[in-house]
Amino acid sequence: MTTHAGENGEALRPEDPAELGPYRLVGRLGRGGMGTVYLGEDSGGRRVAVKVINRELAGEGAFRDRFRREVTAARQVRRFCTAPVIDAELDEDPLYVVTEYIEGPSLERAVADRGPLPGSDLEGVAVGVATALAAIHGAGIVHRDLKPANVLLSSTGPRVIDFGIARALDAADGPTRTGQFVGTPNYLPPELLRGEPVTPASDVFSWGCVVAYAGTGSAPFAGNTVPEIFYRVAHDEPKLDGLDAGLRDVVAAALDKDPRNRPSVQELLARLVGNGTTDPATLAQTVQAGWHGALADPTVQARTGPPGQTTQLQPPGQMPGQPAGQAAFQQPTAMLGTDPTRHDGRPSGRGRGSGPRRPLIIAGAATAALALLAVVGFTVLSGGGPPDNLATTFSDDFSNDDSGWDGFGDEYGYRDGKYFMQTSGSTATVGRWVPIDDVKAIPDPVLTTVTADVVQGPPDALFGMMCRANNTDSKITQYMFLIRNDGKGAVLRKVNGDQGNKELGASDSVPGFSAKGPNKIQTACEGKNGGKEVRLRLWVNGEQVIDKTDADQPLGNGWTGLEIQRGGNPAQPVGVRFDDFDMSKIRG
Repeated sequence: MTTHAGENGEALRPEDPAELGPYRLVGRLGRGGMGTVYLGEDSGGRRVAVKVINRELAGEGAFRDRFRREVTAARQVRRFCTAPVIDAELDEDPLYVVTEYIEGPSLERAVADRGPLPGSDLEGVAVGVATALAAIHGAGIVHRDLKPANVLLSSTGPRVIDFGIARALDAADGPTRTGQFVGTPNYLPPELLRGEPVTPASDVFSWGCVVAYAGTGSAPFAGNTVPEIFYRVAHDEPKLDGLDAGLRDVVAAALDKDPRNRPSVQELLARLVGNGTTDPATLAQTVQAGWHGALADPTVQARTGPPGQTTQLQPPGQMPGQPAGQAAFQQPTAMLGTDPTRHDGRPSGRGRGSGPRRPLIIAGAATAALALLAVVGFTVLSGGGPPDNLATTFSDDFSNDDSGWDGFGDEYGYRDGKYFMQTSGSTATVGRWVPIDDVKAIPDPVLTTVTADVVQGPPDALFGMMCRANNTDSKITQYMFLIRNDGKGAVLRKVNGDQGNKELGASDSVPGFSAKGPNKIQTACEGKNGGKEVRLRLWVNGEQVIDKTDADQPLGNGWTGLEIQRGGNPAQPVGVRFDDFDMSKIRG
């Protein structure tokens, strides 16, 4: 049973419950052999996936006992690259388990729609899924049903779902229920077919099948019938033609027929990252740092030099007519129909070219997990409130509509003493740079402050600010601080021209956030070490949310400004009123 957005989503049916415990159900996400998966919301509005067990299963005493044990164990799994279990009903009917809701397509859907993953995304899936297995096995659980449908491609990287729960379908006296295999034929290990115990090595075999599928578009033991697939799993060599050479050997080792000969998950990770570092926390952070398949940003965006225009582009990896939010990978997209110059001679925004993307992790190379962390500097720095030793260089309360900020139809402009920005129609992203002509007037270090009030928009809409923004040869570079409309997450994103986008940091919560609004947003961008590093900080209502340092080709100084992005549903625009903008030099 998959628990992701964009696939199989539908309205509740008349027979469906409206709520379960403290959770309000708002739609169906899918149905599987154990029951039905619903999209729900807790009392605070946070979205969750609620899996309700079929009553015929819940009525079996052996099933209920095993379900209770397995869910209790699953709640101990650390959240690295997984969708953690956050609640469950283990005693009263109906039985259900609640997990974090992951926005993004399954690996199965993404490959079916887009074809095999490119190199760095493939490596991210290989490492991310292995990291999830390390966390799962560390809690004493075997997943037992690892397959592409149970790997979701979120904005922060691959996430594994449904771990451990499949074991509850096993009968108490054997590895399967009568006449039923637990799992999906293409990804079952041969020892299960032989009636042997299922162990962590079984998950390693399934991992090899998943990575082979991600890299080639086909399962390594594909067949037209279930008996044919079972025969190939048990007797044939895997078909790995077309799989990246850097992964082929480790995948082949994982697909050994004898579980005793397969590498452990820790050995998989050591081979993938090129050294002995296999700490799940470190590797999960590395995967997130280098992940290119960010779904939280539904568009590739183009911007002008100040105070230029923001132009809507085709969402990355999204085919015409495909719903937003289903694109798995960010592919550079050229902007259509853009005037290359503005009336004042400044270059207008253009889409990113299709330049090369930096790989996340290369097996056997020197870019191992700890080395990457040391170079890029993805460490949480000391906390604290925003700087207070400031010298203002530009401020605007928007009471004068001649203060330099552009207006364009209903999308952005001065409104009632504030500056209003809204997505509309095909425009999914709106960004405005501070109206200063000379970048030398932008101080470094700089603290930028604004008050933001979201007047409309779905929970997954984003708003915030950017810094170090530039448009050089129609290539946009900038750091973006974006906050979810519901206050349930924030992200620091680096936009780097042909090199694509990279999420430098993310937070699952936003300390200080006011659901009623408005919210005071403050961002600090500070060059360090002679320009070799940039420290980037975000505060909301005085509470620190993000503090990261970028030491991997940090962006040069540039403009600050305002930013909004709609969520995954194109029919739901986001509108934000900004007030009391201030840009100040941090002194001392």
